[in-house]
Amino acid sequence: MKRSLMMVAVTFSVLAGGCASDAASRQGYSRLYEQGLATHAGDTGVPAEALQRFMALYSPLNADYIQAHLDQVYAPRLYFNDTLVTLYDREALRKHLLDTAKRLDSMSLDVQRSWHEGEDVFVQWIMEARFSILGSQRQSRTIGISQLRFNKQGQVVFHQDFWDSSQGLDQQIPIVGAVPRWLRNH
Repeated sequence: MKRSLMMVAVTFSVLAGGCASDAASRQGYSRLYEQGLATHAGDTGVPAEALQRFMALYSPLNADYIQAHLDQVYAPRLYFNDTLVTLYDREALRKHLLDTAKRLDSMSLDVQRSWHEGEDVFVQWIMEARFSILGSQRQSRTIGISQLRFNKQGQVVFHQDFWDSSQGLDQQIPIVGAVPRWLRNH
């Protein structure tokens, strides 16, 4: 038991140390969000088709669809934070989404509702993902909200997800997932 706890502690500190090198850790998650809001204004007249294109990109997440439609959905310069990464341009986002689609067997968003407030569009969703870890099939279901801003061309210039990844994907990872589960229970 001591050895297992020690392995969890070592794994957690290695992962936490690795995350510390990320820009979000250096500047702070909320600081990056505030900077993104300040530098990526949106248009108040968002066409319904723009929101439909956004939702179609993630339902389901598919590499071929990403390649064919990402340029219509996202602007070249943007702020994107899905709680796992913070990105500032479409090509970095393309790589992130293609890598994500490759790692997952499937992922889709079931949009519950959306609403506008000035230049901001909010999308409430349920995400389902299926993936394999160490030969074992896993399924994750979690809830979240995306805050979006669109430019005059109907492309996303600001995308901030609000969801608890430890309730979704992280809890499925052997050893690492044990840490958030243990913390929630204590």
